[in-house]
Amino acid sequence: MAAGIADEQQPAAVSWRRPLSGVLNDVACRWPHYVDDWRDGHRCGRRILAPALYIFFASVLPALAFGQQLAGLTHGTLTVVHVLAATGLAGLLQSIFGGQPLLIVGVAEPIVIMYGFMFGLVVDAIGAELFQAWACWVCIFASLLLALLALTNCCLLIARFSRFSEELFGLLIAVLFLQ
Repeated sequence: MAAGIADEQQPAAVSWRRPLSGVLNDVACRWPHYVDDWRDGHRCGRRILAPALYIFFASVLPALAFGQQLAGLTHGTLTVVHVLAATGLAGLLQSIFGGQPLLIVGVAEPIVIMYGFMFGLVVDAIGAELFQAWACWVCIFASLLLALLALTNCCLLIARFSRFSEELFGLLIAVLFLQ
């Protein structure tokens, strides 16, 4: 083994029979490096400025573009300001709790299309004034579903997907982007 890999903690086996084992293994493997990453980021001084500006603009520019598209699809209910605030909050939470300070987070075309369809459904059913509350509950339900998937170690299913599935999803994103 290489010198760096031998020193690191090796993850325990993740199984279907042990709920939470995947999450606990991730935390156990990441915990020793969490404080060092923040300390190293502060120690490097001005060298962190270029990557931080890159991440900032890589997050802000799509937020502006997709925020404008989202404002059109939702008739101004969700705007660029909402997308910028959500992108900033998501980046802040991911950097603190995820232990990855330099990570690009933000909205993408499938999310914009989903919110457009959701707005069309809500306007006909309960009215545009309740769209944000309804969308909030949809996001809460999605987060609970993702937490359930993480707790039950459904990450083990990723080994069952082939390269074809990955390329098909990439094609979907490309087609949606070209629309």
